[in-house]
Amino acid sequence: MIATVAGSYQIPTLGLQILLAVVTTSISVPLIYLLRRYVDQRPWSGLGLSSVPSGFRYFLLGIGFLALVTAAALLIGSAAGWLRIVDFHFPIVTMLVILINVPIAFFYEAFPEEITFRGYVYRNLNTRFPRWLALVLQVVMFVLAPIAVTAFMVAIGIGTWDLITVEYIINLVAFGTVLQLSRIVSHNLWMSIGFHLAWLEMVRYAVVPSQYAFIEIEYLSVWGNYMVTIGSVIIGIILLIVWSLRSKNRIDWNGIEPDLPPDSNPETKEVLPAQSV
Repeated sequence: MIATVAGSYQIPTLGLQILLAVVTTSISVPLIYLLRRYVDQRPWSGLGLSSVPSGFRYFLLGIGFLALVTAAALLIGSAAGWLRIVDFHFPIVTMLVILINVPIAFFYEAFPEEITFRGYVYRNLNTRFPRWLALVLQVVMFVLAPIAVTAFMVAIGIGTWDLITVEYIINLVAFGTVLQLSRIVSHNLWMSIGFHLAWLEMVRYAVVPSQYAFIEIEYLSVWGNYMVTIGSVIIGIILLIVWSLRSKNRIDWNGIEPDLPPDSNPETKEVLPAQSV
């Protein structure tokens, strides 16, 4: 809706992107904070978003994990004959574009979406439902959100259903799952944010059929495209599930984790274990 209104004033594309990023974060993050503080009356730390210094390594972990699963997807796609790696480049122009796009993507998509869905929504669900069910319900809500927005825009006459396809929904399900698993197994929302941001830059600039990409690829089959975009995410889901089942870091998927107010006496808390060691 904001894009439609801004378009009527002929705002340049970059200016529109910056506007959307500022508006999205400036509305969603304070709203989550107010809900957390005054409605839920629970500590902000319960969302899993640590301070920037302590969360930076998890942010890098998310980026590194995306690089790992992308490399695996490229190897599998090449071995299956679905795609071909044409060349490796280091284009300065693309570097500049990414430097401009990263803060926009961070504040427009990665940060507010992770705070909202993998942070606030999941945390509240896990206070009432087992961890596995909280994950599933979060994914359902993540998928329903753009559908609801699209339905509203269609109802007021400024949108269409063209973007809501089966492929789009499958992508949302896989993406919402890998991001929530990242939050669960790392116990830190910054890993989800790092993975989310890196994936956006990867599919837009880093691994695409263009001489301006870092890894120029040629799709020999439609499955090659699916392997890079959705396949990399599915590989990530598999690896994270395996990670969660390791005896040293085993996740109790039936665990419910009550989120008590900050003034509660920790000695009187009756909290189900988040993990079984």
